[in-house]
Amino acid sequence: MEKQNRKKKWINTLKFFAAYLVAAWTFLQFVDWALNRYHISPYWVDILLWFFIGIIPSLLIYLYHQDRLNKRVFKRHEKIIFPLNILLILIVTYFGFGNSDLGATTKTIAYEDEQGKQQSALITKEEFREGFYVFPFKPKKVDSTKAWLQYGINYLTHQDLLQNKNLTPVLSYVQNTADKARITSYFYDYYVDGEFEIIDSTYTINTFIRDSKSAEVIKQETFTGNDVLELIDDITVFVTNHFTSNEFNTPKHLDLEVKEFTSSSLKAIEYFMQSDYTKAVKEDNTFALAYLLDAKRKLTYSQSKFEERQLADKAYQYRSKLPLQKRGETLILKNLAYDEFENAEKLIKLQLEVNPSDDSYNSTLYSIYGRTKNLKAYTQRAYDAYASNKNEVNAYNVIEAGLIREDYDYLLEEIDISDKKQVNDEYIFHLKLRPLLHEGNIDEAQKIQNKFKLLEPDFKNLTKVYDTAIAYLKNNKSTIEKLKPFEGTYRSNIGEQTFDFWIENNTLLQYVSNQIIFVYLLAGDTKIVSGTPIRGRTWLKEFFTDENGEFFKIKTEQNNFNSTDIFWYWKIDETIEKAEQLFEAKELDSAKIAYQKAIKANPKHYFLKDVLAHINYVQNTDSLTLDKQLKSVVGTYGPRTFWIENDRLFYKRGNDVKIELLPISENRYMNMTKLRDHLAFTYEGNNVINSFGYQYDIENEIWIKLDIARNTFKKDD
Repeated sequence: MEKQNRKKKWINTLKFFAAYLVAAWTFLQFVDWALNRYHISPYWVDILLWFFIGIIPSLLIYLYHQDRLNKRVFKRHEKIIFPLNILLILIVTYFGFGNSDLGATTKTIAYEDEQGKQQSALITKEEFREGFYVFPFKPKKVDSTKAWLQYGINYLTHQDLLQNKNLTPVLSYVQNTADKARITSYFYDYYVDGEFEIIDSTYTINTFIRDSKSAEVIKQETFTGNDVLELIDDITVFVTNHFTSNEFNTPKHLDLEVKEFTSSSLKAIEYFMQSDYTKAVKEDNTFALAYLLDAKRKLTYSQSKFEERQLADKAYQYRSKLPLQKRGETLILKNLAYDEFENAEKLIKLQLEVNPSDDSYNSTLYSIYGRTKNLKAYTQRAYDAYASNKNEVNAYNVIEAGLIREDYDYLLEEIDISDKKQVNDEYIFHLKLRPLLHEGNIDEAQKIQNKFKLLEPDFKNLTKVYDTAIAYLKNNKSTIEKLKPFEGTYRSNIGEQTFDFWIENNTLLQYVSNQIIFVYLLAGDTKIVSGTPIRGRTWLKEFFTDENGEFFKIKTEQNNFNSTDIFWYWKIDETIEKAEQLFEAKELDSAKIAYQKAIKANPKHYFLKDVLAHINYVQNTDSLTLDKQLKSVVGTYGPRTFWIENDRLFYKRGNDVKIELLPISENRYMNMTKLRDHLAFTYEGNNVINSFGYQYDIENEIWIKLDIARNTFKKDD
């Protein structure tokens, strides 16, 4: 009898439990629909799911003993199990969802329109946007004249998709399927790629939406037509419809056609995709995006202050062609180009309300914090960004921020977690190398380095800098006394870029003008290294001493995957800074004295003598003769163009930067942008017949005349 009762109780228990599961699942489906419909955080579904699962132990006990428990007769173990079960559910929920946004998936932002009027817009919060990668579209047949389209289609598709603030598309130029899956699978569930062919001026583009783990096509569509830009608009509609909700209150966004925010000239877009912005704007002088990207590139690498400002002005002039957020970017760029950093910071923070993880805005904000050495804001920004969105860019930013904070345990723990999650990525473990070296765990770092070199021998050009560091640190401890000599400001020999080195706590930091802060590691008495091999770039900087034993120049080896570039930088001391300030203020008499002092303090800095030669020349040449000399060289010499602007002589070669030329003799000119280069002219009587260049050989400390064909050009008729 007792056995039958027990069996009956179990049958009733299972019946009620089955009904519970059906009811719970139905309720979850309804909640999921309601949350999507009214744009409330989907995390509530996860919380309810874990609650329904977590309560099962107590539920089964209750269902089996419900006759007794309904009479409020509890045994001792039940008095413990029920509250403990609830407590455990609360603890798990808190730690699992304590930092999650459980409110609306949308928010309202305020902004000023072109007329300065206050406007507002409803957008989806970034953490609730659908993220995916957009990869190149491969050509079915190789055609060198249209090869640019494999990158052009995915770039323009990505730009078009960025207008929709319900999405977070990520641009990548990776082509190998295994690498696509590896890159995407850790961060997103899907990616977009495709293929195309052109037959008799008709474009056919197959677009695929794929599962990130298997690369399996889950949806595809073919687009055919004679206008590739219109087809890209169709592709973005297809992708958008797949990834966004069709609910009536989904935030809507203005969707400009590709032709509107780029150019209707396919040739201009081709030059644009080849990064030849000069030719792009010659084809279409209203190409705002080309002006914007050209100015950003020159600003990022500090190539030419003159041109940064001109391009920023052009981008701002034609900003009405751009999507709303790109318009804001032109204003930010204009403020940066004119050194209005406070305004730029305020504008960036407004834009980051819309896109908190936008790489461009974040890197610019990091640059501003780096310029002012605001390390607290700099590192907190990186930590917060990584906490809210663990994507690739934020991961690398937080590594640099963690090294700045000397927060090595945190970094090693996060890398361990990532390594375990990303089973398809054999690279992640190598990210431990830098934290281990900085904390002084050389033996463990050596193991990491050896393992990586064994698995990835093709990375040897990138990893070699850390072989140097490990070999040195095995027998030498990094100390503040050893790092101290590296402090100072250095400027490029071939551009306007500067480095600032300083020590924070026990760490040597470097701020690169208009870029970010890099953390450097001691690798010798005169050497430091930095960089992340799996990101494809590492640096070794070797410092050279003068007769007083002080560092005065740097040789930088920039290692890429299979090549190494060499760059030189000169230390800028107070005497040089003062001389340059006086020269820029056109106080030539005072500047002359200042440069003489600077040369005495820095006899190896050849370019100081060039500026002094220029000052002497213009002071000893009457204005009419000087004016005639400058005008005589105006014209085009093959790829070189010389012109007068506001009584100053300027030069530009192809897509290179605009440079002001300063005469130091009757036929030779220096400049303050590319210190290494001089330009000179050959005269026949009073007529200029060609131009040629000189280049300074730093290692041999001599000027070399470049008389090879690519550097000597006749003046066009």
